Amino acid sequence: MTWLARMQLDRTALARCRFRDVYAWHQALWECFPGMPDAKRDFLTRTDWLPQGCQVYLLCRSKPVCPGWCPPECWAVRSIAPTFLQHDAYAFDLLANPTRKVAAFTADGQRTRNGRRLALLDEASRLAWMQNKAAQHGFCLDGPLRMDEAGTSVFWRRARAGTHIGVRFRGRLQVRDRQAFLHAFYHGIGSAKAFGYGMLVLQPLF
Repeated sequence: MTWLARMQLDRTALARCRFRDVYAWHQALWECFPGMPDAKRDFLTRTDWLPQGCQVYLLCRSKPVCPGWCPPECWAVRSIAPTFLQHDAYAFDLLANPTRKVAAFTADGQRTRNGRRLALLDEASRLAWMQNKAAQHGFCLDGPLRMDEAGTSVFWRRARAGTHIGVRFRGRLQVRDRQAFLHAFYHGIGSAKAFGYGMLVLQPLF
């Protein structure tokens, strides 16, 4: 079973939360899964900031519960029918962190295993990134693609600050490889998925 939860938090509710950065949100959302301290992360999140507050979405394989910091009237959850993912064409909305990986080295010149990621800042690079991700995840873009800046999110971890640059991609897609497409839906697209990026929001077409 797959579940989609939505939290609609106004400014008053946000003020009570006092989450200072996206890493704090990342930690707080684990409260939607009590009794699972050692579980492997199997959910995706997305936060859409609005003038009156924000909407937080949670896509997960385990049924979530309303966390203590979210007013019950701001919480809604529903299951996603398996047939929802059997269409051939969708409108999609993806909040992503498009990056490229480059090599990184230690002070003594040794190459690190994971390297580091650099944000893609120009439109051509972002378009190529989205086209590559589509091919990798079993679908192709169908028609115009809209790309909008979605702001920079800041996080603090181990007393160090980091940033993610968000881009919102909107368009239409055609499914080419169902299994790869399902993997993208359940596991997300791109980097920084633990910080609210990568969830593929879909609307079936014809």
